[in-house]
Amino acid sequence: MKFRIERMTESEYRNLKIDYGFYSTPVGEILVASTSRGICCIEFSDERDEALQLLCKRFAKSFQRECHKEYHDLALCFFSKDESPISDEIVLHLYGTDFQIDVWRVLLEIPFGKTSTYSEIAMAINNPRALRAVGTAIGRNPVAILVPCHRVLRTDGGIGGYYWGIEKKKKLLEWEKCV
Repeated sequence: MKFRIERMTESEYRNLKIDYGFYSTPVGEILVASTSRGICCIEFSDERDEALQLLCKRFAKSFQRECHKEYHDLALCFFSKDESPISDEIVLHLYGTDFQIDVWRVLLEIPFGKTSTYSEIAMAINNPRALRAVGTAIGRNPVAILVPCHRVLRTDGGIGGYYWGIEKKKKLLEWEKCV
């Protein structure tokens, strides 16, 4: 399964129409949101109202509606043992700085079931001293699971942080090992 990031422009960001849905996965319920161009957000949704509030906060100037879209099915293919999604490439339509987009693109290169470190990510973007900035960019990843920020560990092998909580990170890493 391949993912391609298309950067959202400022004007797109200010006028978005977002379709979202809630879906059960092996690692818990998630909210998948998409624009007309691709997946723009995935949030864990243990509490649906909280997940929807996070979506609204991320995209404050957008119109959101609950509506199932093909992009949502493509995102859910991540959890399928059958790795033959409808499309060869899944578009992630993301809003972020150049630096964030660079970091997220490197995260996409971490193989399923493998891990990397913050320092390896910093070296991959040719900025080995930017560890804090890399950590911040990873923490602002709007697409849980598909942009695999859960695969980034501390250099000493420690689990590190995770926007959705350490237990979710551990659960994702364990699930990937077992698949």
